[in-house]
Amino acid sequence: MDDSFYDILASHYDVLQLNGDTSCWGPYILDLIRDFCALENPDVTDLGCGTGVITNYLASNGLKATGVDLSCDMLSIASSGDETGTVSWICCDITEYDGPSCGCFISTMDTVGHITDPDALAKMFCKVSELLEEGGVFILDATSRHHFEESLGDKVFFEDYDDFTLLWVNHYDKEEKINHAELTLFELTEDDLYERYDGELTARFYSPEELEEMALKAGLKKIAVFGEFKREEPMDTDERFFCIFGK
Repeated sequence: MDDSFYDILASHYDVLQLNGDTSCWGPYILDLIRDFCALENPDVTDLGCGTGVITNYLASNGLKATGVDLSCDMLSIASSGDETGTVSWICCDITEYDGPSCGCFISTMDTVGHITDPDALAKMFCKVSELLEEGGVFILDATSRHHFEESLGDKVFFEDYDDFTLLWVNHYDKEEKINHAELTLFELTEDDLYERYDGELTARFYSPEELEEMALKAGLKKIAVFGEFKREEPMDTDERFFCIFGK
């Protein structure tokens, strides 16, 4: 997606991405950190933090957190939700991130899928491995094959709310494993008129095996792969899966 379109979507992002439900993400990620990271209360870097829902949840539970995102508008919303006043917010391309070392990296809500160049994603894995402390973990989620092929496919979607309407024309190329969506946003203005914005979103399907291979080449080890918000292996009908890699 054009970077500027992320800024346009920023104020609506949580409604669209989380369907209004933020209750499961933070606790699930926090439990994974506590159960699989060998370091007690590790510093956490959230790559592709968006509006900071998870970043701020971790900070509110006593972890020192850093949120990294390419959209300045997303980070503005994220920082306004930081009730602890302790989170560091960094605006940059996460594939170019070169910050301080930490005990835990996370990348959620299929951030990795929006890095459609496998070489760029492999480069990010290498940087995470370099900056990750011994005993630390890298936790990420990715969209499943079922989600791309069955839930999205070649379908048309719309979301209609009081202050905006989003139309979404989707196409998934099974051979290339690339999902392409054409988005049109109508946003209500103060004059009771609607302003139109158009943008595109492209994502790539990465299998658990592909992500594990990148992790291994970067010097990380596979700890676990779980189905959607579970502690069990992914099922064919799961919309996403979670990977935990360690150092």
